[in-house]
Amino acid sequence: MLRFYLSFMLLSFYLTVAILFLFTDMWKDLIPKGRGLIGLVLLLFGAFRFYVAYRRFRAKKARIHAIKSFKIDSSVE
Repeated sequence: MLRFYLSFMLLSFYLTVAILFLFTDMWKDLIPKGRGLIGLVLLLFGAFRFYVAYRRFRAKKARIHAIKSFKIDSSVE
């Protein structure tokens, strides 16, 4: 569960940096060209990392539910 919440923090970090690259002139002197591409890559990478973390969380939750239901079914018999 902690990893899932940390993925939210990483997503917010990547979104913040991507928005800074895309919509501000903060790094205009340092990186004059390609800021839009860097912002887009950061945005996509953050979304991909969150998607992977969400799938792991969902699979783990389903596995726990299956184990619990198996224990309940085997104890009834």
